[in-house]
This record gives sequence, C-alpha cells and structure tokens, in this order.
Amino acid sequence: MQYFRSKDIMVGPEWANVRALYKAAGYSDSELKKPIIGVVNSFNEICPGHNNLRELTKRVKEGIFAGGGTPVEFGTIGACDGMAMAHDGMKYILPGREDIANDVEVMVQAHRLDGLVLLGSCDKIEPGLILGALRVNLPTVFVNGGPALPGHMKENNPYGGEYIDHSIIQQSEGALKSGKITQKQFDWLENNAVPTIGSCAMLGTANTMACLAEAMGLALPGCAAIPAVYSHRHRLAFESGLAVMELVRKDIKARDIVTLESIKNAVRVNSAIGGSTNAVLHMLAIAYEARVKFNLDDFGKTALEVPHLVAMIPAGPYTLLDFYEAGGVPAVMNEMRQRLSLDCITATGQTLRDNLDKYGENRNPKLIHKLDKPVHQWGGIAILHGNLAPDGAVTKPSAIPAEAHQFTGKAVIFENEQDALEGIRALKVHEGQVVVIRNEGPRGGPGMPEQYKAMKLLVGMKLGSKVCLITDGRFSGSNNGCFVGHICPEAYDDGPIKYLRDGDTITIDVDKGIINADVDFEQRRAEGAKMPENKVEGYLYHYRASCASSSEGAIIRTRDEK
Repeated sequence: MQYFRSKDIMVGPEWANVRALYKAAGYSDSELKKPIIGVVNSFNEICPGHNNLRELTKRVKEGIFAGGGTPVEFGTIGACDGMAMAHDGMKYILPGREDIANDVEVMVQAHRLDGLVLLGSCDKIEPGLILGALRVNLPTVFVNGGPALPGHMKENNPYGGEYIDHSIIQQSEGALKSGKITQKQFDWLENNAVPTIGSCAMLGTANTMACLAEAMGLALPGCAAIPAVYSHRHRLAFESGLAVMELVRKDIKARDIVTLESIKNAVRVNSAIGGSTNAVLHMLAIAYEARVKFNLDDFGKTALEVPHLVAMIPAGPYTLLDFYEAGGVPAVMNEMRQRLSLDCITATGQTLRDNLDKYGENRNPKLIHKLDKPVHQWGGIAILHGNLAPDGAVTKPSAIPAEAHQFTGKAVIFENEQDALEGIRALKVHEGQVVVIRNEGPRGGPGMPEQYKAMKLLVGMKLGSKVCLITDGRFSGSNNGCFVGHICPEAYDDGPIKYLRDGDTITIDVDKGIINADVDFEQRRAEGAKMPENKVEGYLYHYRASCASSSEGAIIRTRDEK
C-alpha cells in the first residue's frame, strides 16, 4: 500500500482528535482515508487577475474528487501590481512573494498534506506559490487564472497591432501631459483597455511566470495562455485536479519536476517569448528553493541560447489571446525543441518530449517564428556587467529599440521614484540623458519597487529610445524603451550607483553586456556620499533586514547552508 503523509496524523486511536476536527467540518470517514490534497486559492475581489479563482478552485476540487483524493482548500494573499504602481504600496509587492511561500509551507507542514494544486495569476503570487511548493516538496500542479481579453484599437495603436492592454494607459499619461492626445482619447483608453477579468493581456510578469511554470513542467500543457473567461480554462482546472492525483500515485514531487534542466528550459522559453525582467528574480529564487545551483550569470548564458521568437506586447503587436490561438507554450517549445532538454518529467506524469509530440502544434507561424527566422536575433533578457554594476544588472533587449542598444549620455540623478516622476512630469528630462533612479533596491526601497511608471511616461513623451533609465530597482514586464534595472550592488549596499553625480557619462551596450560610468568610484567613495533617510517599520523592516541582493533573486534564505 502506498504511503501518504496525512496518515501520520489520521490513523489509529491516538489521532482520533484530528479525525474529529475534520468531521466537525463535515468530512466523512471515507474521505479521510483518501490522500488529502491542499488546494491553495489566492482568490480576492481586489485583483482582477484573481477574480475567477473561486470558480476554478471548484473545478480543481471536483477533479481531485474524481481522481480519488480529498481536497482541502486554503487561502493566501494576492496583491495587484497594477494597483500598487507608483506609490508606497509597490514596496510590498516583491516581499509578498515570500509571504505567500510561507503561507504554503505553514499550512502544508501543520496539516501533513499529501499533494498540492496552486491557483494564482499575478506577478509575485505565481512564484510565491511555487517557492512554497518547492520547500515542502509534494506532488504539485500549478493552475493560473488566465489572461484578460485585450482591448481593441486599430487606429494609432502604439504597439502596431489591433489590440491594447491596460499598460497603454500609463504610457498615454505621458502623451496626455505633452499634448499628444486629448483628454477624451485618454478617457476612452481608461474605459476600454481592459474589457474582462484576468491577468494583463500582454506579456507582463504575470503571464511570463505562467508560461515559465508550464515550461518547467509544473502546469498542464497549454495552461498558461488560456483566457480567463474561456470555458477551456474550467476544463483544464478539472484536469489539473485529476493530474495531481496521478502525481501522488506515481510519487512525482515538485523537485522531481523543477530541476536544473527544466529551469534552463524555462529561461530559454523566456528568451523566446520576450518575457519579463522580473523572471530573473523569480527563476533565481525558484532555483534556490529547488536546491539547484543556478546563478545570475548562468541565467544570462542560458538566455543567449535562444533568440526572440514571439513578438508580444510590449515587444511587439500580439497579445496572450493571439498566443493562445497560435498554440501557446507547447507550440513555441516545439519550434525550439532542439535547444531543450526533452527528458524532463512534467505534471502530466510524462516527459516534455511526450507532451510536445502530443500538444506542440504551431497554428500561426507568423506569430510563433521558427528558430532560423526569429523576430530578433537577440533573446528576451540580457545580463550586463561593468564598473557601475560589478555584481550584474538586467535588461530586456527584445523591448529596446535596436537604435538604443548602444547608448551613452549624461546622468540626471533622482534619489527615489517619486522625485523621478515629479522631474519627468516637469519636463526636466531631455533627449540624450541617462535617468538614474537609485535607493530603490530590495533593501534600499525597501522591496525593490518597479520603476514602471517613470519609463511609461518617457515612452509616452516619445523619449523611450532617446533617453535611458537605469536603476537599482526593477521594472514591469510591460515596460519598453531603453532601460536597465537590478543594478548590483544597490545604493543601500554601498554600490557604485550610490556615488553617481549629475553629469557623469554613462555607457550602456546591451549587445556586449556592458554598463560603465566614466567615474573613479574609489575616489568617490573616499569623498563620501550622503544617503537619504528612509526608515521603515512592519514587514518591510523584517524584509530589509533579511533579504538578499537582487543578483541572488532578492530571496529570504530559508535553510542553513553547509
């Protein structure tokens, strides 16, 4: 007979109290003899990406019942990045990832559960759920809530296609401020850019991480791109409940699926689809919890193995709806299968090779390009080094116009995001400059807030390729233009960015992986630099004291290292 963890506290007279507590909630003896499967639901009524998770959870539980298990649902938080943009709320978004992982660990270990189905849709919720699952290492299936349908706008579409997403609203604020569109046009965007619930319709961090979860094998084939409002998503939720029971029977655990080779597969897929820069933070954190040695430079080297094959917003005209109709993650992985490790086991209980043979049909070669005819020769992510970022920095070549891959300009310094937003809105940033926003790293921010809005304003002012924005903070998956984030060490940790001054010459070469400043940083250190006061309290106090550098995924360490 197969061993189930839950039986450790469920069988025998000494555990009658546990059975009694389950029975108090209405569970029967027959249900308590089956594997107990945790269903982690991050539903809430605030975040549109999580609005449908209550219905999906119901279908997952029905699948678990049909597969011979007993589902037990519990909740966790799910904050919306889009609503937290450009105010102090953004400082809590990345730290929320660790909070979610802790929730999963605590509930699973306290109740000796036998398996997990994870339901989440948005930027830090998805990796947070995965981190928790990797810590407890149970049979696990991930289910995202799905992307929203896009807004429809053919004329004057800045992305070049027929569809838009909510990110156009922030970009259009810059156009409104500079007189390039009217208030009426701006109001139309607010009311029409996001017509349904779901995660962002473009390839932001939420949909990137859903795609990478599928690429690693944690989600069923095709799961990532199914629109939130499609019945297909309900069918797949049921099938995910069945799938976790098959993993339980075969004793295939999360760390059997998330290995060095499957992590590399996910990084290659990220390059192919032009995924979010936040994927760097999350994949490094996932590698840590999976007990896999995989660092920032490993990410950079792996990312170079595959060119950009799918031009989704913000790096092209297409949306997740287009990607879904073209075949989604299985289709793009099939096009690049010669660059993948195909023997990796997946949530189907089969290998990636088996899955691609069955599901890997490219139904739109104009959208999902072949390896020998890519959208761009470069990949989605590049890692930069230089005297300004000795421990590395991150950029997104697929979202940077080709003419801005090499950029040299004079620094204009802002000590934080709010100062930068005020300066940009006051038209204090000019063509040819390098905008520096510092003190926004994991510890300095704290929480490494996204500098999304500053970059969107610049793009809306038609400065996206005419200035470069660099920061020790991070960016949204929807950002485009010339930008470099994750500069390490950050200013709070005495990194070189702390000692930059207005007028310093900064050079960025995306293709060669270089970011340098024409500065003697040793001399600047000797001269000293004053840090702005930034006291914190509450959870941010603990996060600042505990988190690692962004070059290590901004993780909070969870185990003793030998």
